[in-house]
Amino acid sequence: MFLKNILSSKRHRRVILVLLILIIAASLSFNLYQPRPHWRRRTPLAPYGLDSTEKPITQENNKYRGKTQAAEIEVPASTWKCTDDDLSEDEKKTERNQRTRQCFVENLCVDRQGAFVRSNGIFSKNLPKVNLMSADQEADVYWQPRIERSWRSMMRAHYVNETLFVHGLYSPYHFSHWLYNGMMPLYSTMKRFGATKDSWTMRAARFAWDDITRQGDWEMDHFFYSGKELVLTQYEMATDFQTLPPADAPICFKKAVIGLGSQCALDYCAKSIPAEVYGSFRDEVAEHYWKTPQTWQDHLTSSREKIERLHPGTKESETSKGPLKCLESARYYNFEGAGLNHGQEEGEHKARLGQILPEKANSEQDYPDFSANGSSTASKESKRKLVVGIIQRESSRRLINDQDLIDGLVKAGFRVKWMSFDYGCGLAETAYLLRDVNVLVSPHGNAIGTSIFMPSHNPVPTVISIDNSRYNEPWFKFSATALGQRFISSVCGPHEYLDEATKERCPFYKDEIGGRKLLPKHPLVLGLPPSMVVSDEEKKGMTLEEKEEMTKEHRAYVAANPEAQELAETEFQQMIGSEMPLPMVHKYGEDVWSWNDNFWKAIPRYVDVPRLVQFCEARQADLEREKQEDMATTVAGTQSFRHFVDYVRKEEACGVTFCESILRRNVVGDNRGFGLHSVDNPALWERPTPESAALLQGLGEPKNWRPQELVA
Repeated sequence: MFLKNILSSKRHRRVILVLLILIIAASLSFNLYQPRPHWRRRTPLAPYGLDSTEKPITQENNKYRGKTQAAEIEVPASTWKCTDDDLSEDEKKTERNQRTRQCFVENLCVDRQGAFVRSNGIFSKNLPKVNLMSADQEADVYWQPRIERSWRSMMRAHYVNETLFVHGLYSPYHFSHWLYNGMMPLYSTMKRFGATKDSWTMRAARFAWDDITRQGDWEMDHFFYSGKELVLTQYEMATDFQTLPPADAPICFKKAVIGLGSQCALDYCAKSIPAEVYGSFRDEVAEHYWKTPQTWQDHLTSSREKIERLHPGTKESETSKGPLKCLESARYYNFEGAGLNHGQEEGEHKARLGQILPEKANSEQDYPDFSANGSSTASKESKRKLVVGIIQRESSRRLINDQDLIDGLVKAGFRVKWMSFDYGCGLAETAYLLRDVNVLVSPHGNAIGTSIFMPSHNPVPTVISIDNSRYNEPWFKFSATALGQRFISSVCGPHEYLDEATKERCPFYKDEIGGRKLLPKHPLVLGLPPSMVVSDEEKKGMTLEEKEEMTKEHRAYVAANPEAQELAETEFQQMIGSEMPLPMVHKYGEDVWSWNDNFWKAIPRYVDVPRLVQFCEARQADLEREKQEDMATTVAGTQSFRHFVDYVRKEEACGVTFCESILRRNVVGDNRGFGLHSVDNPALWERPTPESAALLQGLGEPKNWRPQELVA
């Protein structure tokens, strides 16, 4: 009766209607609020968003760098489909599917809060979360846009009739991580799903533990004409290619591809990138920067203008680092001819400093084949010797006897190119320097990742990592074999020498300077009495803050105690000796193993020159054999990794350790990147090519390569 009386009153009905409208509005406001996606970081960097205090917003860096204009346009409700739509609910929940899922959206918009999909319903469902990273599982970032609900199809927005590729960036400060865990998965995704030179990208997540500013050298100009990369904080605006979304209205895209599919060369990724994709990337960079001498000259002019813009009044020669300084630091040997003395005649023995224009292609010409035994019999089949590139590091992992290596290779007739990337090479300069290198010699580390720019055939490229017997890791064996390159570790001490001659050529180098630099950066504190040492078991129950406080207390104790300082020096000398300091392990535990790993990874090392020169001579013989086989065969795909797979079959592709599982993953197994359609036919991406059966025929369980020149 009470309800009937209320409803019979016109005034009461109006009040009830207003209350219903307010309830619906409150419900919509609650549903519309979705916090912006965040992601885990190992250490905090700068606050993510426009409230950054690290780099305050200024009028200049707050600008939208795109060329679109806002207008009142029709933007229909968003729709999407994902790669796992046809899977069962149980299959969707598998780890592999969740890591590799990619979604394709019609009408995705981005404003300064992030990306959103448009919906005209109250209870609309969002698309599933998508992993944006292609790295280890700790780095996986699961992301989804927010939902913006509106019954109006018209909105004020910028509009791009193109595809937006939404991705995450892993370790931008580190070239090889940026390339193999970031750029190549993005490039592969873009090639697969129809990207054009006018496509855009959005960096929606980042997992890193170091400054992003160095990423300014890794240009992306070669991918895009009008497209930009959207970022949500000015801290991420490392190059002119990045831009914040427009401030006056959202920017909407006809299509969007979300996620990278967890694809990379490393075994922690769920999938491999097809091998042909790497070559396509290399060729695009070459096409963009040095298609002609004029295009390369234009790039150099642009680099000089950038130096002047950033450092007004500074002469190019006065800059200590930068792309041009990187080019000028390179030294060239035997590049001006192939005479009887292999480039040693007058005028050709000098290091060619400052060569920054591509030299004219050298026609192949006969030369006397001076073999290791001193024979000077000319071989009619022999042509120009291989180009051996040597990468030097100026601080850690320095090659102590790099000049001896240069002299040995030059005497054997090889063309030699000495390089150092410590001067700040950009992507273009790095690719330019590697464009003709057949054999790459480098201490283990980031620079080995530049092998992606080596020629892919004539001969199969070879990468030689100069390691030491105390530290060896397989990271670049993954990347090299995924590229179709041969990889070998060359070790010369400081223990387990092959023979007395090797021991004499590679004496133990006691790196006191490097060890002392490492001590304050590591939690290990030497010089403690046994009563102060905390066991590994006790440390497991401590928080990070407690461990840091303990380290401070231990260092303060040593600093105030002369006897402790004397003991610390004695223990330090044991730590940097040639043998594993087992007494220190027994006293301090796991921290000693950790300290030693860092120390031996960074220590300067020798090259066993005679053995490495013999190894290069064997690769010269491989080149001649590959050419003869190419002339005799009619098998399709001669230039498409046939020779590399033959080396895998002959157990001559990767060594000397860790390679069985790597080759099984990248070449032999179901997750391989070889024998698959990719850039040749994106519609058949990852499906076997007609030649794949012949290419992979007879591949058994892979074995380590143990070349006699290096291990006998």
